[in-house]
Amino acid sequence: MPRHTRLIVAITLALAVLYAGWWTAGYVVLTRSLPAWAEDRRAEGWQVDWTEASVTGFPSRFDTTLTEPALADPATGWAWTAPFFQVFALSYRPTHLIAVWPPEQTLWTPLARYALSHEDMRASLRVTPGAALTLESAAFDAHGLTVQGPGWSAGTARLRLAARQTPAAVDTLDLGIEASTVTPAASLKDALDPVGVLPASVETLRLTATVAFDAPWDRAALERRRPQPTRIDLTDLRATWGGLDLRVTGDLDVDTFGLASGRLTVKATNWRQILTLAEAAGLLRPGLRGAAERGLAALAAQSGPDETLDVPLTVSDNVVSLGILPLGRLPPLILR
Repeated sequence: MPRHTRLIVAITLALAVLYAGWWTAGYVVLTRSLPAWAEDRRAEGWQVDWTEASVTGFPSRFDTTLTEPALADPATGWAWTAPFFQVFALSYRPTHLIAVWPPEQTLWTPLARYALSHEDMRASLRVTPGAALTLESAAFDAHGLTVQGPGWSAGTARLRLAARQTPAAVDTLDLGIEASTVTPAASLKDALDPVGVLPASVETLRLTATVAFDAPWDRAALERRRPQPTRIDLTDLRATWGGLDLRVTGDLDVDTFGLASGRLTVKATNWRQILTLAEAAGLLRPGLRGAAERGLAALAAQSGPDETLDVPLTVSDNVVSLGILPLGRLPPLILR
């Protein structure tokens, strides 16, 4: 064998040994860190269980599978179980993770228990290297998602969420959420549309915003306390349902109690129907429909066609007002 050939073979073998050693080291870290993480959470009062944990994928990937995982945080009232859960990562890029969920899972919240089913659900997560694992970007995509709650069912043909660190901003994320063909629960549909003039499904729900938080989104956000919003720059909140089209933009500051103050701009098509829906949903205080409609009609006459409305609203401690006329109240903006 020529000398240069022997050199190439030797270098190749050395690199293979080094790469195998790298994968083995990562395998050892994963197989040790999973039980250690579970024990740390149990010491904090969590329930963390699975029947089996496996790591495969040699030599190019780390494919981690948890069989029958169960997580519960009694302090917040959130819990989750599933037949399995998988996380994939390239061995040379361990800070980029791909998560895959099973077709069915169960989620408990402080409000109720929900059964989730879907055709496909997965997420991509990029974090910074280091112990904190601070979020760089994330994306979530679910097809054919159905949620069953106590006595009701709702779903969407597709749900997408995306988040990324806002450039040159501390503890701030650019967020995007979009859901298409959203079928609300029958009881909610009947409450919003008692005469049945709207289609069974909402065509589009979309949210684009930049949100500042009081702490970074890192591993502590899951293990200890969720970061809370301090400011919301709402680029676009849009709902399209039949002939109704509602868009909201604005800026809100949020205090430590989850109370928001700021300004919003509402652009609405067929706004009288939207007003009817808001009244049915309890967002408009009883007895204010007439005064609100007269005021909005005057504003619509100034902004263009009679059925198109472009109106500024003020928000003070979660109370939404048109001028001096209070229209309703936002729920506390608190993440649990």
